[in-house]
Amino acid sequence: MRPSFLTSALLLLASCSATTESHPSPSTRFVYPSGLEFWRPAGSLPPSTNGYLFVASANFDSCFDSGAVMAVNLDSIGQGQGKPLPTLDPAQPFSGTPLEITELNVPSEAYVQIDSFAGEMASWSNPGNGGLPRLFVPSRAKNNFLHAIDFKLDGGTGALACAQSGAGRDCAQNALSLTSDIPHSAADLPRAPSPIGVTVDPASGSVYVTHSEAADSPARTSKNFANYLVSVPADNPVRDNLEFILLSRDGLTYGGTDATAVGDGYLYVTGRNYVQGSSGTVGASFILRLVDKFDHTHVIEPNVFSQVRISEARGAQVVRAPVDPAAPLVRKERLYMLARGPDTLLVFDFEYKLPDPALGEVRPSTPSFRIVSTVPMPGGTSELRLVRRSKGSVGDNIIAVTSTTDGALSLYDEKLGQVVAQVALGTGLNQNTNPTQSFGLAVDNPDGELAAGAAGRINAARVFVTNFGAGQVTVVDIPDLNRPQDARLVARIGTRQERDLRQGTSVCEENNP
Repeated sequence: MRPSFLTSALLLLASCSATTESHPSPSTRFVYPSGLEFWRPAGSLPPSTNGYLFVASANFDSCFDSGAVMAVNLDSIGQGQGKPLPTLDPAQPFSGTPLEITELNVPSEAYVQIDSFAGEMASWSNPGNGGLPRLFVPSRAKNNFLHAIDFKLDGGTGALACAQSGAGRDCAQNALSLTSDIPHSAADLPRAPSPIGVTVDPASGSVYVTHSEAADSPARTSKNFANYLVSVPADNPVRDNLEFILLSRDGLTYGGTDATAVGDGYLYVTGRNYVQGSSGTVGASFILRLVDKFDHTHVIEPNVFSQVRISEARGAQVVRAPVDPAAPLVRKERLYMLARGPDTLLVFDFEYKLPDPALGEVRPSTPSFRIVSTVPMPGGTSELRLVRRSKGSVGDNIIAVTSTTDGALSLYDEKLGQVVAQVALGTGLNQNTNPTQSFGLAVDNPDGELAAGAAGRINAARVFVTNFGAGQVTVVDIPDLNRPQDARLVARIGTRQERDLRQGTSVCEENNP
């Protein structure tokens, strides 16, 4: 049976602590790490610094009172152990035995609490904060919050601050609920239960959130299901600015949603094939919906089933092809999407024309699409990220894919059209007591991702993967982007999370911040 951590049954696990004392998630280790993001100061290149890794602890089995987000300074971890993280240096690639780095060295100012059951994480370069990251983390606990957290540098030391509460270390205070007190709601709609995916459009500054369970009306009746893509501005994520984009309009089927990829004219939203009803799972299905960025009431369902049979979708990302000066309104976009049933990486090419105001057009044209490739993947595909060989490249990327069942990181080289590496992330220990369940992804990709004008060229990349079941973050280096098959496991960060087989949950360890 697939060891998925997204099932609603697990969300009902009782807390391991029977006391009423406060037991926040610890800052000394990760507890079911889920989403993560990477950041390096603008203009800097390795090996000058390893940068920061932002990690969300989901507290999935309720051992603690809360989840957490930590800003992990990758130059500081493991120093007391004599195991500092090696820098990403193509001139001296790591070649030793993978390091087990348990010392996080996270100061109190680099730690905040959030609600439990965190999903993905996204970051936005906040111009009001000198371009430093603002982090967004949805959680599937009772309040279905979207947390906003600001990263700050105080004398070169990283710190986190709750953007919505304004004070304290508990960012669940005044966080934005996606199911309660929704403006203009009627009969419990709209709302977005079990938010999980989050994406920021850097062009518009809009945050988009998906929810893995469809919303019923009235709540808990399993009637009148609907599902939404939630939008809120990154610079002011408050209740009055919420927008619920109805995806199940005009006779389109409802279902859970997973990820959003941002194009110039459309938002690509992936779908799950079930919702949770009062009597159990209720079948519902869609694979992909396109939302018009100019008119959110215009929702298209491309007939993916006409070309490929899959049961549901997961992570997605878009790359835009260079614009042809002879046809400046024509957009060609490549969509990478993960599927389950069977587990597959799908690569699509979409083409459409943006609206021409001079002609009175208000919508993009209906896109055409074709499937470029279908690539078998290990079981439980979850997330993907692009590793770019050069900025703005199309058709020359490496696609990093996580698989929760297999516990591996797969690297697909689209230039070669094949999977060139599968890096085992586990320890080789018994998966029942030390499960891996690779999930979240972040990439340190200096050549492909650094802002224009950064000095130097680094033909290498580092991939970070959350090992959800093991309570660790794994570090994988690609020392030469022209040879991704040489990817190597560098380190596992965090104390390994032991599992209590009698309860099927982790061993609760009272380890306060």
